[in-house]
Amino acid sequence: MDVIELTKELISYKSISAISNIRIADFLTETLTTLNFAIERIEYKDEKNVQKINLVAKKGRGSGGIALLGHTDTVPAEGWDSDPFSAFVEDGKLYGRGSSDMKGAIACMLCAVEQFKDADFKQPCYIFLTSDEEIGCGGARAIAEKSQMFHQGHPRYGVIGEPTSLKVINSHKGAVLFIATAKGKAAHSSTGKGSNANLKMIPFLSEMRNIYEMLTTNEEYFNHDFDPPFADWNIGINDGNTPQNVTAPWSRCTVNFRPMPGHDTDAFIAKVQELAKQHNIQVEVRRFGEPLLTPLDSPILQTALELTGEEKPETVPYGTDALALGSHMELILIGPGDITQSHTAGEWVEIDQLYKAVDIYGKFIKKFCNAKEKTYL
Repeated sequence: MDVIELTKELISYKSISAISNIRIADFLTETLTTLNFAIERIEYKDEKNVQKINLVAKKGRGSGGIALLGHTDTVPAEGWDSDPFSAFVEDGKLYGRGSSDMKGAIACMLCAVEQFKDADFKQPCYIFLTSDEEIGCGGARAIAEKSQMFHQGHPRYGVIGEPTSLKVINSHKGAVLFIATAKGKAAHSSTGKGSNANLKMIPFLSEMRNIYEMLTTNEEYFNHDFDPPFADWNIGINDGNTPQNVTAPWSRCTVNFRPMPGHDTDAFIAKVQELAKQHNIQVEVRRFGEPLLTPLDSPILQTALELTGEEKPETVPYGTDALALGSHMELILIGPGDITQSHTAGEWVEIDQLYKAVDIYGKFIKKFCNAKEKTYL
């Protein structure tokens, strides 16, 4: 397989998170079958009743080995000057939605596997291909909960192909979403008969602002391994655009919290729940996952540093499927592309990085699966 052509093919499947990923999952099932993987399809319907498919594939005998992880969904594609799902190459770059995040990496993983003899996988190679990574890692959670192949083989080490410019990442922030709702009663504002939900929400919002200021100014909560060194506490407000002459029947506040290693996530959740109760606010907590922190002495991390020539790993402020799978195995991030290109109009990945990623993933397979490369006459 040619990594450029395979990346183009994957980009051609419109698989934004809001729609089903069945077509790209079917294509990848066929490709993995051609590569002689055993395949388990994990299916579910998302919150909007849209069918999603996740693939867990295994090649090789025994237990242990390594898992290569990628997600098939992308963010929406708006504001492009060209068709975002019709990839093209120009000036050493491959353009298209998902080229960097992260269909390019999936293509690299598949091309890396193809380099090895089927019979010479002394330990297994797994490939996890998930849905909904961009909107809460629902696919990775489905694998963690339902995959028999994963839990029977239980690979200890994994590589997530997120765009890191091929730098080694061993840590990222966690993810918690708070959805707080105040209820009032609609009425014409001139009558005095209504109950304005925004007035109930304002004191709670003040408390959320205090936590934000604490996290962003108090060194006690900083972690200087990250840039920025403080946790994200992003506050959103919505009352449904209630007209100015109507008392708002409801008001909603969302807080996106990204805790860092060392933070007591439970304590923050308990504090928000306590404050909501004090102010007669209903609060829903969606806990997507804890921060990733793979130890410096982990074999997968040490191997990654050796393969790339890096002296030490770096961190990233965003989250990945490790939110759902990091408690099950030791994970690092390394992939082609730059996060600054991801989610942008005109997204691209450097061709050179795709070829380098195939080589790096192949070296992981060779070491952790004790596999022999094919020889050609």
